[in-house]
Amino acid sequence: MSGDTKLLLVGGKQVPAADGRTLTVLDPSNGTAFAEVALAGPADVDQAVAAARAAFTAPEWAGLRAADRGRILYRIAEAVRSQGERLARLESQDVGKPLSQAKADVESAARYFEFYAGFADKLGGTTIPSAPV
Repeated sequence: MSGDTKLLLVGGKQVPAADGRTLTVLDPSNGTAFAEVALAGPADVDQAVAAARAAFTAPEWAGLRAADRGRILYRIAEAVRSQGERLARLESQDVGKPLSQAKADVESAARYFEFYAGFADKLGGTTIPSAPV
């Protein structure tokens, strides 16, 4: 099997599922197994939520200026694009969607990161008036 990964990413570290369970991922186009992944359970979700909360308030993130956070989001967009072909092929294989649609989804994901990167330092606590709908 290619793409074999039996670890979760929690708090920046790769760890096995707490109960050790895994899931075989099948290609819906032909029914063949192409990956074995860690199967997260409730304990893993609790650990991931706790790690996310801690990261959100950690000085490495909470202490960043909005513009610096935006630059990080731009780098994520660049990383998504640089791995776009691989990500699209995996998505297509995982869910059985056409490769062209998977490529469009990857591009859309990169564009979302760019949108929020550009927006990161634009929040000022006010709204822009608009015409009545």
